[in-house]
Amino acid sequence: MGLLYSVPPKKFLEDRKNIVAGQGIPALNRKGFEKAPFPESLYGRNNLGDLTYELCRLDAGSVLDFVTIHISRGDSWIKVFLNVFKLHPALDSLGQLKQVDGMQFRLPPNSVTEMRLRIDDYKGMPLFRTTEHKLGPYHTERGYQKSLAELGVLIATDLENIDAFIKRWHEMHTPLETDWSGKQVGKN
Repeated sequence: MGLLYSVPPKKFLEDRKNIVAGQGIPALNRKGFEKAPFPESLYGRNNLGDLTYELCRLDAGSVLDFVTIHISRGDSWIKVFLNVFKLHPALDSLGQLKQVDGMQFRLPPNSVTEMRLRIDDYKGMPLFRTTEHKLGPYHTERGYQKSLAELGVLIATDLENIDAFIKRWHEMHTPLETDWSGKQVGKN
């Protein structure tokens, strides 16, 4: 028995999954996000044994807000990525994308404008970043539970306030104009 509390890798992944499934995704659902409609969209365990959740929202003017949440087995992070696209021709609903291959939305050059929440959206020196979507340090089981609770509150709060991050994204980037499958239709 070691001096410090350690969590089995399977439980470590499962606990972060529970935060996302119990607090993060419901917060996004309340903001109008739903599971990405593309046939190959990831929503749960991926082929590496990690967890990936892809959610979309269609805003006025056929603007697609695309959120990807990734939880890796080998680290303490819950990685939340945001990207925004202007779709041509205009869409009436996300249901129109159900049979469209959306792989291009994840690949360069479209992924160049992807922003990781709490990492890529800061102004100023990175030295002063104090809040992140990472499980904090712990040495006891009680400390681990406290870190989990704090991470859960941060994820829920940030995803409930996703519109502020989208506004920040628009300050940094211009939406790429693409067709429904993610292929660029114009140069920005």
